[in-house]
Amino acid sequence: MKTLEEVLKDSKEKLGLKIPCSIEILSPVHIGSGIKLTEGIDFINTGQSVEIISQADLMSYFEVNPDELNKFIACNYDIRQLSKLPGSRKYNLEIRKSKEIFEFLRNGFGKPYIPGSSIKGSIRTIILKKIFDNLTENEKNKLLQKTCKLNKKSEFASQPILEDIFGKDQQYNLMRTLEIFDFYFEPEDVDLSKVLVLSFTNESGTSYGWKQMGRPSRNVSNIKEATSIFVESLLVGAKSYGSISLNKFLMENKEAKEKLNFDNPFLKNIESLIKAINDYSLDKLNSEKNFFEKLNYKMTLSSLIANIDSIIEKIKKLQKNEFILRLSWRSGWKSMTGDFIGELKKDEKEKWIEYFREKYCNQNKMKMGRPGFSIFPKTRKIVFEDEQPSYLTGWIKVKLYETKPIELKNNLTGEKQTSNKKKESSEIDLSILKGKFKVIENKKNQK
Repeated sequence: MKTLEEVLKDSKEKLGLKIPCSIEILSPVHIGSGIKLTEGIDFINTGQSVEIISQADLMSYFEVNPDELNKFIACNYDIRQLSKLPGSRKYNLEIRKSKEIFEFLRNGFGKPYIPGSSIKGSIRTIILKKIFDNLTENEKNKLLQKTCKLNKKSEFASQPILEDIFGKDQQYNLMRTLEIFDFYFEPEDVDLSKVLVLSFTNESGTSYGWKQMGRPSRNVSNIKEATSIFVESLLVGAKSYGSISLNKFLMENKEAKEKLNFDNPFLKNIESLIKAINDYSLDKLNSEKNFFEKLNYKMTLSSLIANIDSIIEKIKKLQKNEFILRLSWRSGWKSMTGDFIGELKKDEKEKWIEYFREKYCNQNKMKMGRPGFSIFPKTRKIVFEDEQPSYLTGWIKVKLYETKPIELKNNLTGEKQTSNKKKESSEIDLSILKGKFKVIENKKNQK
């Protein structure tokens, strides 16, 4: 007869255990808080560096200095007086022209984090693409035609497709089988990045410039004349730890399959999901590499192409418990939509892209690609390093079954030591007591 502990363990395994995992940043990642920081109010620009003032510290300062608050309200306040507040963040990056910074998402304690929902959203895009690819040409067109009857804003354009593929509501939503928890980083894992927009300047897709925003916007060859976008982003190499759970019960239970329509090969088990993600990512990276290698003056983009190559090599060498994917900020139309339309026949593909461009751009009074320009999309957001185009945004590597190393502090040297082995709560590490206490071994059982 099984013990209660064994029964609980079996039940958890049937439902799907939380799988510990790590995230490693492969190219700068920005997860926006929704706030644009403004020079003179939120940050100080010295010309060579930027110092962002913590709003929490600013309010605390005004609370004990009401006269300073009155000056601030009257717009007669110099924010440089607050440059030494403890919560301020300093970045050694020269900012020209731009008066705004896109802030990274943080919790109430100031810790930057990647929400599990952001990772789940990227995975949902991949599954959408995989499911759509397996439909017949007729089924694909019928699904896309459902959007023609929708008279809603562009952010709801995909609703009929998503409901048909994933389910009509939360109860029937296929993605409820996957749960991803938040990943927290240290404040020092964040830096300031400069992003420029690369744009095609000819129909053959071989010539490019850098976008200069304005009325009208134009493309320039001189990087210094282009418009820079500044964002807080996670540094390449930064790591965090969290967990993922795949609900095996909903995917394997006969009744769930019949009533909820939860029968999908890509979410059948974690191995199938990993393969789907890596196949998709490898395809997209090769596509992006091809995009840049067609360009003239590609030597200017050598660092960027080398970074893409390095991620491609990483995918080829991944272990069975690892996958690489891209988070969506500034990654463009293809990454955010999965580019599922791209698998249609050429004439059908062009027809549907033109339809979406006309319907939703006219409706929202915005531009979606250049009118009369056949290549779509024709731009890429590029992160610069040392004044060189160096990275695509948002690439991360996830390794399952990896836990955060335990930090031990040596009482004699004060140095931190790490261990990947999780010690039982009853086990005492006597090494840290050596030299401080005399350890007496129990010889009772040695007789």
